[in-house]
Amino acid sequence: MKKTNLFVSILLFLSFSILQVSSLTQTNQDFEKSESSRTLEQGQEHAHEVHCSRERSRAAWQIIEKYLMPFVEHEHYEIPSNCRLHPDNDLFRDQEEHKIHLDINEWQCGYCKKSFRAEMFLDQHFDNRHYNLLNVSGSKCLADLCGSLHCNAVMNTKSSKTKCNPAAVARNHHLCEGLANSCFPINQSPSARRLNETYKCILPGYLHTDFDAAPYFLSDSAPKRDEERNPRA
Repeated sequence: MKKTNLFVSILLFLSFSILQVSSLTQTNQDFEKSESSRTLEQGQEHAHEVHCSRERSRAAWQIIEKYLMPFVEHEHYEIPSNCRLHPDNDLFRDQEEHKIHLDINEWQCGYCKKSFRAEMFLDQHFDNRHYNLLNVSGSKCLADLCGSLHCNAVMNTKSSKTKCNPAAVARNHHLCEGLANSCFPINQSPSARRLNETYKCILPGYLHTDFDAAPYFLSDSAPKRDEERNPRA
């Protein structure tokens, strides 16, 4: 009888231990699953964050479009796809081309046709709803080229009397040289050689310390798109 009671007690103890271990294992699994879900949710929440200024990229493109492209078109030159000034290498180019400006206070999304009272709200809409359309592979942040393109002159964020920073000037000059040589290789053709000099000598401004030099100088010297170009004899 004593042996039977002892055997039953051992069985009950083992059963209770197994239940405790099983419960603890399930709790750990639930905790790990919860942690994994939370990590995944956080990853999805921040997956569409783009570390590239849309505003400065837009300013950079305005400069390229207004002050460089007239020279490119005048030379009948095709910018290579690996050039960072090429439209395909602008992260926001497709979204910018899907902006429809209907009226002063009416902007429309070209993807879903939703309307907004200001461009800044449309930009926010792109960031929140259409971020999946951005091709974030590679180096496509046009804002990174602002040092060479003098975006501050277009954005009016700095006075033309801003004190010169020699290190920044040297860095921007190096960037400018690199862009000119990769986009307009001097050995490729006479047109490329002329555009190489145009970009290095004119686009950044003939005075590196003057933020307003490029726009004012180029507005007088660049070929006009809306003028008829008569072929030379």
